[in-house]
Amino acid sequence: MKLTVTFILTLTLATAYGQNVKLQSLLDSAKTLFKSENGLYQEEFDRFDYNKIVNLLEEALEVDPDNAEARYYLGYAYSRINSRDGRSMIDMNLNMLLKTSEQFEKVIQLTPRYNGEIIVLDPYSKLSAEWGSMAMSYWHNNKPDSAIWAFREGKRRGGFGDYILELNRKVLDACAKNSILISEGDNFTIPLWYLQIVEGYRKDVSVIDINLLNTIWYPEYLLKNNTVSFDLPGDELDTINFIRCSDSLININNFSWTIKPSYQDHYLLRGDRVLLSLLKQNNFRREIYFTKRFDDMLRLSLTQYLTSLVVVDKLSVDQVKEQSFSDYYESIGKMLKLSRYVNINSPDELLMLDSFRYDLLKHVKALIILNERKKADKLMKLLDKYADGNKFPYQIENGEKFMEYLKHML
Repeated sequence: MKLTVTFILTLTLATAYGQNVKLQSLLDSAKTLFKSENGLYQEEFDRFDYNKIVNLLEEALEVDPDNAEARYYLGYAYSRINSRDGRSMIDMNLNMLLKTSEQFEKVIQLTPRYNGEIIVLDPYSKLSAEWGSMAMSYWHNNKPDSAIWAFREGKRRGGFGDYILELNRKVLDACAKNSILISEGDNFTIPLWYLQIVEGYRKDVSVIDINLLNTIWYPEYLLKNNTVSFDLPGDELDTINFIRCSDSLININNFSWTIKPSYQDHYLLRGDRVLLSLLKQNNFRREIYFTKRFDDMLRLSLTQYLTSLVVVDKLSVDQVKEQSFSDYYESIGKMLKLSRYVNINSPDELLMLDSFRYDLLKHVKALIILNERKKADKLMKLLDKYADGNKFPYQIENGEKFMEYLKHML
């Protein structure tokens, strides 16, 4: 009897071990295959077969249906099949979206604070991105009621968190009336669309997604809806492609600056040239803003002409002005107070909060160097009151050490 029990126990352990090995092998293979998309040329990327990844992950989930990382990667694989990038966003399929959404919802159910490997967005942000993209597909295809439904459905399923929406309200509030806001990243562009379309909030601001300018359909859409205009006719705009270039001097209404190549030190991409066409036609009649956490390579070499307003950067063609301490204190305080809305299970939301904490810490350091210790201390107290690291863990590497170092200096 004792031998029988020992044999059964040994067999059970061996089976469990074998299943774990199989699961990890399938998951590792799927992850490696998924990562191989990085660095592919456009033609190779367009031919990339995500179904191979799906097959591996579906087999892995047969071994362990509750593996959150396998479901996370499966959700991303379904997403890529549905729409590889912005070019095909307007042709998204609802049934495939539902399969995608189901995976990320399951990830959140299994592990509210997902700690597996992240591809780009955490599960909460990915739900916003997927449903927001579906909404814009409907919107582009003249189905406004379906667009609003998709936005609301995305929020119901776990996307469009209160912090992200409140943050983007502040982004719109910082923009002058009838201005143009150049946006980058799903945690800005898509929530901004949500606020304007679902809530009708600050529809006077023209939100322009910088990455979608690389597509053919998006500039056409902007023209059709009189969102912005370009200095080139629509048919010529469609044919713009990337070009090889060197540093080039640009003049718009007595404002001059040098554009440097944005890609591999030798090229301007289609989106760069379309944005330049927009700026030329606008001729600074409408004020221009950029969202934060922007890749400087996408800003047409305009970074040195931007005035930071904490939550956005304003293009200043006359003179870049630094905010007064009182204005900065008020602005950064408003952003840190939004911490009460942060979902601490969302790395993306914590990272957004980090960006404001880090901005404050840089100001503190500058004030210490200038021996303005009372002002520095005042900012630090603001940080402690609204964004304490014990309650909202730092995501930026060495962020907490930087904070402790400055406190020591004070």
